[in-house]
Amino acid sequence: MQRLPERRRRLEEQYAAQEQLRQQALEQAVTRYKDACAQRDQEIAEHNASVDQLIANLSYGVVDAVQEYIGIVLANSVYPEDFDVDHQAEFDPDTAELSIRVLIPGPDNVPTIKSYRYVKASDEITPVALSQKDSKDRYAGIVHQVALRTLHEVFEADRRGLVQSIALEVGTETINPATGNETYIPFVAVGAPRDSFSELELAAVTPSATLEHLGAAVSKNPLGLVPASGSGIRRS
Repeated sequence: MQRLPERRRRLEEQYAAQEQLRQQALEQAVTRYKDACAQRDQEIAEHNASVDQLIANLSYGVVDAVQEYIGIVLANSVYPEDFDVDHQAEFDPDTAELSIRVLIPGPDNVPTIKSYRYVKASDEITPVALSQKDSKDRYAGIVHQVALRTLHEVFEADRRGLVQSIALEVGTETINPATGNETYIPFVAVGAPRDSFSELELAAVTPSATLEHLGAAVSKNPLGLVPASGSGIRRS
């Protein structure tokens, strides 16, 4: 009984010390939280200001704003995970024309499997390769569809009508077997005016026929890395 008051005093001192540490830790945590909130609010404010500035610049057709906006549109164009597509765009305010170069994977990166079949004798599933013609048609179809898709995405996103025409190239970069150096091979080159493109019913078209309708220069054999001829392209 005589030791209890001393023990109580020590426990109260320990509690007071721990409570002081807890309060200090809480104050530090609250300070860190407020600082983080302030930083987020500042970042949000800066982001909103940049968006407002971009919108304002777009209304005046500022070149950098147009190119930034088109870059955002094209960057949000989702392709299959193993099919990397890169876009480069430049806007000419004098002609209201947007020049775009689209880089797609080469033929070696496109699957050539037609189907799979089960072989009972070996108890294996084996791939069945596409014929040369089907492989050629598959890769050419990819090229044509990427070209039309890019034109559509830009015109559809540009509700202000800042871009009145698009000069588009779709191609790939590969190693030149003659020189061993990387070289660019264009597969499609087309000039598309907004008015003409807006008349197309894309849900019902055949991409190759549409490109021909637009006066495009198209490679006769993209699978064989045959470049498109730039001569005779209908200019917008």
